[in-house]
Amino acid sequence: MAHTVVRAVLGVLGLALIANAAWLAMTANRNVGMALVAASGLFFLIWAAAYRRLPRLLHVVATLLTAAMVGLAGFLGWSGTRNTVTYREDAVVVLGAAVHGSTLSPTLERRLDAALAYHALNPHALVVVTGGQGPGEDLPEGDAMRAYLVAHGVPEASVLVEDRATSTEENFAFSRRLLDATLPAGYSVAFVTSEFHVVRAERIAAASGLKATHLSCPTPWYFWPTNYLRESLALAASLL
Repeated sequence: MAHTVVRAVLGVLGLALIANAAWLAMTANRNVGMALVAASGLFFLIWAAAYRRLPRLLHVVATLLTAAMVGLAGFLGWSGTRNTVTYREDAVVVLGAAVHGSTLSPTLERRLDAALAYHALNPHALVVVTGGQGPGEDLPEGDAMRAYLVAHGVPEASVLVEDRATSTEENFAFSRRLLDATLPAGYSVAFVTSEFHVVRAERIAAASGLKATHLSCPTPWYFWPTNYLRESLALAASLL
């Protein structure tokens, strides 16, 4: 009986992950995270189908691996929501996310809404929007981000655009160049990103020479599998 319940749970989880990946592949820009979610779903389906034939050691390894990924994702979510901004920083860097054609993704829109809330409390800070143009995007993320902020009341003179970055490392490196050329030495900076991304972004910011505070925004629930799985693996790889 217990084996039947476990197999059913594994099967449902596998199907749910594959359905989530397929739906996102049809409605959003395709990325590595979607492939990882689909592969994870297939993993759980195979585990369920072969459950009675697998040796105990493989069950233990699979269970520990699953628990480790869930635990790491939980740590990312918990740490990411512990905001450290003081609202006295000289600049705030908003990290880019996908643009579908010329339409902001829900993830990017939430980051920009968090930046608008920050700007309302600290209107003197420069806002740096950073992100280049990727597959499926009609314009650089930085340009789309600037247009959104300006349309929502941020003065255009307060927005600096970085439109070449293709990774978080480049987001911070290129943004720092803009800030070094604009602000006097010793400036303070915050960054805005999704809660799952804060831990790794903080490490990358420090490596680029920016000791930054952070402000997070929540991720839409249907992006949790894609973003948390991809980010957990990216963080594990960076630590190793």
